[in-house]
Amino acid sequence: MSTNRRKFRSQSLPNWNDDDDDKLHYRLTIMGAAGVGKSCIISQFLYDRFISEYKETVEEFHRGEYTVDGRELILDILDTAGAHSFPAMRRLAISTSDAFVLVYSIDDESSFQGVKDLRDIILAERGDKRVPIVVVGNKSDISMEKRAIMKETAESIVCFDWGNGYVEASAKDSINVVGIFKEILRQANIEINKTPLPKRKRFASTSSDGSEISPSRERNTGCVIS
Repeated sequence: MSTNRRKFRSQSLPNWNDDDDDKLHYRLTIMGAAGVGKSCIISQFLYDRFISEYKETVEEFHRGEYTVDGRELILDILDTAGAHSFPAMRRLAISTSDAFVLVYSIDDESSFQGVKDLRDIILAERGDKRVPIVVVGNKSDISMEKRAIMKETAESIVCFDWGNGYVEASAKDSINVVGIFKEILRQANIEINKTPLPKRKRFASTSSDGSEISPSRERNTGCVIS
C-alpha cells in the first residue's frame, strides 16, 4: 500500500481523519528496553522476516490492513526507542495510542523491571487502569538455564497482580508472534475467531525520517495464545 504522507501529523504518527468511516482503526504502541526484540516482533508479524542485526530504533510507524468478520481493520503499529532519551515522543505515543505491547527479554530480569516502570508511566499518563496492555516475554526459544524469569512468575505478576494480558513468544523462531496481536485485539473487544489472524491485505512502513519502507511478500502463520 502506498501511504500518502499528507496523512501524517508528524513523520511517525498518522492522521486518519480522511479514511473511510466504515473501517475500524486501532493504534498500537510497542515499548520496552533496548535489545529486547520489539522491532523483530513487528517484522515477523507484518513481514514474516527476522531481523538478525540489531539496529537502534528511534521511532518507526507501520500500518497493516485486515479483514475481520467482513469489516476492514486498519492496524497502526508504532515501534518506539528502547532508550529514555525521547520523553516528549514517548508522552505523545502514550497519549495517542489505543493499546500497548510491553516487551521484555526472558533472559534479562532488568528488562522486566523496565516493563513495570513503563506500565506505571502509561497508567499515570492516561489515568485509566483499563487501557489495554499486553506484556510479552520475548526469546522463549532460549534454554531453561538461561531464563532469568520463570513463565509462571511473570504470568502471575502480569495477569493477577496487574490485570493485564501475558504472552511468551520468540521473534527469532516466529513462535506465538501472532498470538500477541490477537490478545491485544481481544482486550479491545475486536473478536478474532480465526487462526491465524485474518488475511493481511496491504502494508506500509515509515521510518522516523519519513521515508517509506517497502514490505516483503506476505504469508499467513499459525499461533497459540499463551
